[in-house]
Amino acid sequence: MKKKKSESLKLYNVNPDTNAYIVEVSLDDYSELFNGWDASPLRRRDLEPELMDYLEQASTEIPLSENLELCFYMPKDKRDLEKEFKSITSIMNNFKVLMSVIYKQLSKNYRRLLIYVVVSIIFLSAAYLLRNETDFSLLISIMIEGLFIGGWFLLWEAFSLFFFDTHEINIRKKLFNRLLHSDIYFKDTKE
Repeated sequence: MKKKKSESLKLYNVNPDTNAYIVEVSLDDYSELFNGWDASPLRRRDLEPELMDYLEQASTEIPLSENLELCFYMPKDKRDLEKEFKSITSIMNNFKVLMSVIYKQLSKNYRRLLIYVVVSIIFLSAAYLLRNETDFSLLISIMIEGLFIGGWFLLWEAFSLFFFDTHEINIRKKLFNRLLHSDIYFKDTKE
């Protein structure tokens, strides 16, 4: 596994001044940064989905302990400082929106987790209390078994939600937080 990691890290240059890995993207025009279907003003436009996928993939290949820089190469004759400033602002806004969505997902997962655990405890407690009763019919017996099954199922759902779903969301939060705090700049296209 470590061999693969080091091979993928070789794909990225390192800035000798900052020791940050550089994720490089070549562009022919500023419009390539943004989704062509989004008619919003530049500072609010969504990033091109393929670019977002590439940035997320690059961020996963580089260990979280390392810093990143995003470098966009543009032909010298097409560079425009005002468009670059607006593009950087828009990229940062995209990362902020994604962070907001991630925080909402985490909040929703924690609420669901709490509900599952509370209802599970209620079901299991009721089932154990009812099981100790000496006089019950077949219908009560079936209901008790249903409470046991429902309680354990909800407890498993809470476990799964906490250890699997929430864990993946937390990793995405770390990746996008790093992208949000990375240096973003434009340079002339390499010759």
